[in-house]
Amino acid sequence: MENAKPIPTPLLTSYYPTKTSGPVDTALQNCFQKVIGSLLYLMLGTWPNIAFAVTQLACYTANPSQDYLNRAYYICHYLVGTQNYALVYKGDSKLGVYACTNSDWASNPDDCKS
Repeated sequence: MENAKPIPTPLLTSYYPTKTSGPVDTALQNCFQKVIGSLLYLMLGTWPNIAFAVTQLACYTANPSQDYLNRAYYICHYLVGTQNYALVYKGDSKLGVYACTNSDWASNPDDCKS
C-alpha cells in the first residue's frame, strides 16, 4: 500500500451499500473480513475519522460483494494520504473537547434504519 494513490475522503458521500443476494463467496468473505477487521482496529485506536465509512461496510461482512472489498481498499487509500495527520489535545488550553454529531435517519435503503 505504500505506493497507493492517496484520496481525499474515506468514502464517497453518495455511496450506500445494499445487501448482496446470491451465494456467499467464502474466499471473498474471508478477505473482506480481514480488511474490515484491520480497519476497525485502526478506527478504534488511531483513526476515528474513518468510523462512519468502516461501520457502513462492516454491516455486510456475512455476504460481501467485490464492490464492498473495493470500497474497503478505497478506505486504505485514504489512510495512505492521511498517515501524517494527528489529533493533538493541549491540556493547558482550558477549552475542553467540543464534539458534534449528525443523525442520518432512515438512510439505509435495505431497512430504513440509520
